[in-house]
Amino acid sequence: MNPLRSFLSFQSIKSPKTKGQGFRLASFLLLISFNCNLKAQTLPADSIKERPISGVDTVFAAKKSTRDPRRASLLSAILPGAGQAYNHKYWKLPIIYGGAFLLGYYINFNHQEYKIYRDAYLLRQSGQNDVFYPRYSTDQVVQQREYWRRNRDLLIIISALTYLLNIADASVDAHLSEFDVSDDLSMAIKPKLDVYSNRPFVGIGLVVSLH
Repeated sequence: MNPLRSFLSFQSIKSPKTKGQGFRLASFLLLISFNCNLKAQTLPADSIKERPISGVDTVFAAKKSTRDPRRASLLSAILPGAGQAYNHKYWKLPIIYGGAFLLGYYINFNHQEYKIYRDAYLLRQSGQNDVFYPRYSTDQVVQQREYWRRNRDLLIIISALTYLLNIADASVDAHLSEFDVSDDLSMAIKPKLDVYSNRPFVGIGLVVSLH
């Protein structure tokens, strides 16, 4: 049996005078309870304020000093590796100068071999004997001369391309110095926990933040 109904019945049996007072008291209590429930359910979303993120969770993006791409390119054009030093990429200097040393060494080696076979051919054209006579025929001397000449020319082309790549690398590094490479990225891969049919599943999710 409803306690409120029992209370009202008890009040009506007890005294006719208190019947109206008991009804008014019960109505007042019901009105207060209904009003409190209504306010709790209709609480506006604007009244809920998010707690500020603590200083531990805050990520500070380090500002990197920007560098001039034109200056970096000009420095690398004047002296290969100077643009990389300007961009503070010192670890690239041994690669640049080591590669330049190897290219210069093999260019000179192929050029010296080319000169040997060139001079031998010129001696044969003048009717004199050379160091390769009679081991090599004139056609073989010509083939060797052209072989070393092609190698030398190819290495010179590779050296020119390496020089241009050195300038382009310095310019690109200077351009990239303007980008923020901190941990606060707009796209990140994070672990994700989903629940399907009351069963948890662990996976990897791609999170994209639009600022």
